[in-house]
Amino acid sequence: MPGSIKDFPNRAKQPLLFGSEMPYTRLPKRFRTLFSGLLLFPTLIFGEDAAIPKFKELPQERVSPAEDKWEFGARFGAGLRGMDRFDHNLGGFTSSLDPTVFTVTKVRNERTMTQGEILIRNRFSGNFKVGVIGGFHYFQNFGLTNITGDPFYTKLHFGMESLYLLAMVWQDGRINRRLNWEAGFGGGYTKALWVSGGYATNGKDYYVQNGNLSGSGIEFRLEGSISTPVTNHVTVSAGVFLSWINIASFDGSFNGSTSSVYIRQDGRVSPLTESANQQNILLSQQYSRKLDMQSAYGGIFFGVNYRL
Repeated sequence: MPGSIKDFPNRAKQPLLFGSEMPYTRLPKRFRTLFSGLLLFPTLIFGEDAAIPKFKELPQERVSPAEDKWEFGARFGAGLRGMDRFDHNLGGFTSSLDPTVFTVTKVRNERTMTQGEILIRNRFSGNFKVGVIGGFHYFQNFGLTNITGDPFYTKLHFGMESLYLLAMVWQDGRINRRLNWEAGFGGGYTKALWVSGGYATNGKDYYVQNGNLSGSGIEFRLEGSISTPVTNHVTVSAGVFLSWINIASFDGSFNGSTSSVYIRQDGRVSPLTESANQQNILLSQQYSRKLDMQSAYGGIFFGVNYRL
């Protein structure tokens, strides 16, 4: 009959690997107790140091801490310099320090500026970075026109730029998968160069005016930016900045003489030598001081950073 055992009298037996035709026999209890005692004997005699075979432990997967990353970057920006007392004091410029002589001055002040800078920084800890920024500000040319009752007509144009080196601290974080934010603050050294040119005339004689002055001081910076990676090592960023600069005085040469720009108690401003300033104080009985510059400026910048 199909399907019966009689149709397959010579069928192959199953391999012993999958089964056995021998019946299963349970070991007596005393043999199991003796076998367990033999396994535990080394531990009872030698303690935990006994050489008992152990399963091989797989190495744990540990996340390596983030390594410090050096960054090098370049930036370019533009902005505006705010009105301050430096601009206000220039309105008192005059070619005559005689208080009885009429004088009027018109200042042409273009306050736009551009800047370029490089930065070097390293990750300090967590999401903080420390580094330095070095660069320059180039201020758009400005000038003035002065007329006195002598009579004298003076027309001057000025060029100014500043160099700076700032120590900075940044904090960064993530906005999303592609964008990161960053905020920084710092301060350091700055030096301003003030170049003058122009002429003065009384209608008969013509006098060329040339000056080359400089002053040093401190600068503080506050900035914020958004960046996005281009490659594993290159990021691009855009941000805004606000700076404050303080320069105590401007000294150098004017018309070939060692001079400084002084402002008198009555507000009149003029480049003078040290001896001429002392003489002017005695004649006018008015205190004078060197013209300083305290100015705030801000703007936007774009940059490219390379991370090692």
